[in-house]
Amino acid sequence: MTKFHHVTHYGEIAMPGSTVQGELPDDFTMNSPVGIARDHYDRIWVCDTGNSRVLVFTADLNTLLHVIDTPGAGSEQARRLLMPFHLCPHPEQDLMYCTDMGNGRVVVFEYDEHSADFQFAFGDAADGINGKNFIPLSDPNGITIVREASGQHFVYVSDEFFHTKDNDNSRCVKFTTEGKFVLQFRVVDDANSVHNLLWPQGLASDTHGNIYLANTGHYEILKIDTAWPVKNERVQCPGETSLLHSFGDPTGIGKFNVMRSVCVINERIFVPGQLEDSITVYDTNGKLLTVVEGMLPLWSSKPQVAHSMADMVYGALQDAIFVGPYQICEAAEPNVYYVTEPFASIVLKMRIAPDSDGGDQAAILLDAVGHRRDNQTIKSATSQFNCMTSVIGVDPARAGTGKLPQLNWIDSWATATANVYKYWYDQVAKHAKVDPLASASTSSFNIDSGNWCMKTFNTAADPIAQLHDMMRGFFMPGGLAMAVYYPSEAQPLLGQICPGTPLVFITNFNAGTVSMFQFGPGGHLLNYGLPFGRDGIGGDGTLHAPQGLEVNSHGEIYIADSGNNRISMWQLQPSGMVSFVKNFQWEEKGVPLTKFAPSDVTIDAQDRVLVCDQFNDCIRVFDRQGKSLWHYGKSGYCDDPDKDFDKFYLPASLCADREGHLIVNDLVNRALKIFRIGEDTLEYVTGDVVFKKHPEAGGVWMPFFIYARDRRVYVPDTTYNVVNIYAYQPE
Repeated sequence: MTKFHHVTHYGEIAMPGSTVQGELPDDFTMNSPVGIARDHYDRIWVCDTGNSRVLVFTADLNTLLHVIDTPGAGSEQARRLLMPFHLCPHPEQDLMYCTDMGNGRVVVFEYDEHSADFQFAFGDAADGINGKNFIPLSDPNGITIVREASGQHFVYVSDEFFHTKDNDNSRCVKFTTEGKFVLQFRVVDDANSVHNLLWPQGLASDTHGNIYLANTGHYEILKIDTAWPVKNERVQCPGETSLLHSFGDPTGIGKFNVMRSVCVINERIFVPGQLEDSITVYDTNGKLLTVVEGMLPLWSSKPQVAHSMADMVYGALQDAIFVGPYQICEAAEPNVYYVTEPFASIVLKMRIAPDSDGGDQAAILLDAVGHRRDNQTIKSATSQFNCMTSVIGVDPARAGTGKLPQLNWIDSWATATANVYKYWYDQVAKHAKVDPLASASTSSFNIDSGNWCMKTFNTAADPIAQLHDMMRGFFMPGGLAMAVYYPSEAQPLLGQICPGTPLVFITNFNAGTVSMFQFGPGGHLLNYGLPFGRDGIGGDGTLHAPQGLEVNSHGEIYIADSGNNRISMWQLQPSGMVSFVKNFQWEEKGVPLTKFAPSDVTIDAQDRVLVCDQFNDCIRVFDRQGKSLWHYGKSGYCDDPDKDFDKFYLPASLCADREGHLIVNDLVNRALKIFRIGEDTLEYVTGDVVFKKHPEAGGVWMPFFIYARDRRVYVPDTTYNVVNIYAYQPE
């Protein structure tokens, strides 16, 4: 057995051959759709990226015409699509170009009024037309076709995570429409500054030979004239500026106001996501025209089938606001557009009126495709997820060892009262054979953030099975990360129905609060006490965009208060109340690091606090009181974890197991790394890069808050919408 390997996954995804073409059923779902385009016959092509397929719909979104998952059947290039990302129609020919990110290639389809067939693919190592000097595409994302001054069309592709040993810059690659490599550039030099390409995603073009590139890693849109010369992989534009817009510094990976796409429609530049849940519109010179926020649903808009009250609220909100809009294409009718929303797994059709006074605008929703990804009412063996963010487990055999402080007379009274109640509860539970944690040893608790709920699974079953209705408490939308506290047997908490059982803490990213849950007699999770914290920037007791958290045996709670660039420390009291203790940041020679960017927290056996400093690409270590001790790691790509284990790019989460190991989710590198925690450093043990695989085979796309136990690590994926389980053998 290898040191690190994939075990299994849970969460429902569409497999090849499982979807029937024709009129769409009411419960039809997609999985994180990204790219969208309209062909010359007014059909709508959608990259159903999380399901690794391309779907072709009628213009009214009522009928599915084609499902493409394994193009080129019977040819040497036959290969199942893996994360198809963006689409671009040839402006004159009946060809559709699609970036197949996971396979590192561009796939081209020929279509007519009735069919859509694989034509050829290019850009990967197997294309055979570009010779030895061409480095195959790594992670092709955005794509556009430009008619240059010569009258010839060329294909431009954003190669998002491309890098070389001596240069971490990404690249934009130019091909002929037949797929032959022409040139590439990694830097844009203009009169004002140098723009290094870092994780470029969206790509679009206008009719004047300009391309517009979403340079996502640097939060900017670049406008590049294709007539500008390219020398030594640098675009030269002396005397002019290539910067259309810059959107400032990032404020937390959990925020969705990250500019990832750019679209050019009728000489207007649409930038979805520059502002959270909105579409910003500019002219081709960078002048702001309008911001589109929110939607007005028409009475004729197709309603979603409601199975519960939550569905009714969810559907109403979905129809009223944008949810992370990504890609836009125009419809045949004037001022009508199609918009993908990967986080909601839906495609919208809407009317946006022409700009008049330049003020903010609302769109009118005409139709939509993609039902809510949540079928837990069907009692199926597993469930569809929507933006899975966190997994946690509870160990019934683990006893609390710490002691909560007695801060006042209320705590003393609470302990005495809770002990009396515990005595009688123990007698009743013993005779009635009540065991609230009977199923906890084989259960995982999962935050399905996009569906505003927690879901529980029996991970010992084969296949892994969903346990329905395990949460009976109120779950607030916006829940993100979880932690478990194990009370001491000698110090029960006031208000616990089943004294001595663990508490589950959940951060709420939107509300800036933390909720607590307890176990009821039947093993269900119920609310415990009131949420603590309040949303705010700065100040004691405030949280802004809180992400990961952890609780030690003393009831001390450490929260990655990412919007405030600090760790917020709180104290659980015997009364069940939670009090604020302090805020702290990483310090260098006694000076706080203002750009400290915590995203997750874990605690080791010495009660040291280990933190993902996400935008500084390292792990920070504090003592229990928040004193800065040491840090580990540096910025860089990790192509081989056995050699590049100390290199991180935006590490998103981490967890410590009970054997002294630290597991790190290195987000951009899509690597899982296991270290042994030392006195003043981390020692690499094992790990793997887990990106270029299908999700059912252990592939990840956007992993978030991980959990480790019994030498297994559980990895929730917010966009593949599955949980993958890996095993590791550190010795």
